[in-house]
Amino acid sequence: MANNKYDQILLSGKAYWASVVEPNTTYEPVWQVDVTVDEETKQKLESIGLSVKNKGDDRGDFFSCRRKVVKRDGSKRDAPSVIDAKKMPWDSRLIGNGSTVKVKIQPYEYSYAGKAGVTADFMAMQVIDLVPYGDPSGDFQEEDGFSIDQELAAL
Repeated sequence: MANNKYDQILLSGKAYWASVVEPNTTYEPVWQVDVTVDEETKQKLESIGLSVKNKGDDRGDFFSCRRKVVKRDGSKRDAPSVIDAKKMPWDSRLIGNGSTVKVKIQPYEYSYAGKAGVTADFMAMQVIDLVPYGDPSGDFQEEDGFSIDQELAAL
């Protein structure tokens, strides 16, 4: 990507459908995350030809950051680097929807199979505030009522 006319962009928002520990293999294997964007960021991305989506769900306006696992020449690509809020390397825990993140992307022009445009490489992600993946307690708030701890304390 030498002579790239686009600067790297840092997106800040909420993460959805993060596949950064293991690639998403539903279709072509990719590392990816959808990141919510504010109006100013949306305009910036669209001004250089990147597509911001809105599917009418919790994400609102979002940008899909992607990095293919396999290059056109068949060689493998490294995963985007992921760090925590203190800039320490990420462990293998999964990142749940609604986690606050910063994502670095590198926009670039492409021309392939008769199509041309601008896309972006998913370079790196920093997890600022983790929502643990698959934590059902995150769907509820503490209530007065039955508690296993109280029952055990009574024994």
